[in-house]
Amino acid sequence: MPAWAWLAVIGLCIAATLPVIRTSSVTESGSELRTLEAERERLHSEIRSLAAHVGQLGSLGRVKLQAEERLNMVPASPTIVLEINQPSPARTLPSRFLPSSDQVSGSSADAAPSAGQSIWSAIFDVLIFE
Repeated sequence: MPAWAWLAVIGLCIAATLPVIRTSSVTESGSELRTLEAERERLHSEIRSLAAHVGQLGSLGRVKLQAEERLNMVPASPTIVLEINQPSPARTLPSRFLPSSDQVSGSSADAAPSAGQSIWSAIFDVLIFE
């Protein structure tokens, strides 16, 4: 048999095995994909279970039980309300918030601040007393 015939047979064999190799790699990838999807579903299920467990641990009844048992806490006794029959003391403002003597005498609040008064003091005076 001539050499070119042997080369043709070898070429046909290689050409026939390439689809088989490709199909096996696709099958292997599909199997790996199914494994990963099953793992993802298992992890999602575990996340849902842990979220339910966190919700259960944070429930008011459980927190109260733990506070009483582990921390030896007791429920609060009734609250006592005191009534004071005296008026509250008069509120006094610091002098920097009180109007200056020229503002009390009737000068306009829109006027520019005096030389000794800062712009912020003038703004506070306008905001507090008008």
